[in-house]
Amino acid sequence: MRWGWMLGDTIALTLFVLVGLQSHGTLDEYGLQRNLPAFLLGWFVAALPLGVYRAQPPQWALPIAWVLGVSLGIALRNQFVGRGLFGAISPVFWIISLAGVALFTGLLRLIAWGVRRRSPVAG
Repeated sequence: MRWGWMLGDTIALTLFVLVGLQSHGTLDEYGLQRNLPAFLLGWFVAALPLGVYRAQPPQWALPIAWVLGVSLGIALRNQFVGRGLFGAISPVFWIISLAGVALFTGLLRLIAWGVRRRSPVAG
């Protein structure tokens, strides 16, 4: 299990939620309570069984976890705000959430890839 990546994704998702709440002027305790647990739970319920955090994750694991995790996170958020688990989901909110989570989690991976690429190989 790659705990560092789990922590990194937790931080990335937290930043995504904080930026979203701030941009909507709803950055308060209630906003955090209805959004952060939903997105974290959705992400990890998808990512863990798909093997995103294995030492050698399958290539398809992250993209599938991304779509499923964000979608589940939005569904859970709907439940938390009283719309029901399968309540209407705004396509715009879904697309922005997919893009935002991809940006925040992907940026972390891009930075790590760049650092690994520039590191001298131990001999």
